[in-house]
Amino acid sequence: MCRLSFQVFWIAFLCAWSPFQLGAQDSVKKTVDPSGTWRWEYELEGTQYKDLVRLKLGEDIKDSKDKVVQGKYESTSGKKIAIENGRVSGDTIRFEFKVNFQGMDVKLEFEGTIKNDTLTGKVNASTAEGSRDLDWSATRSVMPEDVVGKWKLRIDANGNIMEPILTVSRDGDKLKASYALGNDVQIQAKEIKIEKNELSFTIETDFEGSKIKADFMGRPYGDKLKGSIDYVLGGDVG
Repeated sequence: MCRLSFQVFWIAFLCAWSPFQLGAQDSVKKTVDPSGTWRWEYELEGTQYKDLVRLKLGEDIKDSKDKVVQGKYESTSGKKIAIENGRVSGDTIRFEFKVNFQGMDVKLEFEGTIKNDTLTGKVNASTAEGSRDLDWSATRSVMPEDVVGKWKLRIDANGNIMEPILTVSRDGDKLKASYALGNDVQIQAKEIKIEKNELSFTIETDFEGSKIKADFMGRPYGDKLKGSIDYVLGGDVG
């Protein structure tokens, strides 16, 4: 079994975000990359809510070691709101946005600490009548809606660079995907699934007269994905 590394750059996602660059090394504490989808649940006045925010890392903030964070909050009802004043300093993230709750304008200011795929902190909710702090705990995860769209793969096969396009769609509760390399190679991917926050799929085709099977595995972080490819070419399996 041979293994190749690959990088995937997201080019047409439902939210149509632009690519980002990985955070730079802080001289004291490494800047954490918060890119990805963060989900949390909470109860308010007897109603259970499930909210999320899709984040991506932006450019350096002038005269600061912090970096800009961009993204969109999505409520349980599906309403989307762009975050404001997003920034990450070391492993601490801050952002805010405004909502209207039962006819009242509410400003929500989020601040938390990121450790791997866990984010813990506080939310300050303020209105014209006052403010209060609430506990906040979110988890970064990968769900089918996070991978739907077109991905541009960059595969380095021992110096031979290939840039196929992977198109992922949903058919009910199932994911479908097609793999295209130029106009000559178009293959329907098989066994596409998400397990433990990793996207995986398999393609099978002929290559120069031999059968090739390739298993793709990777972890999406917002609009980027890194992983590996295990492949078997002809009778070569080891």
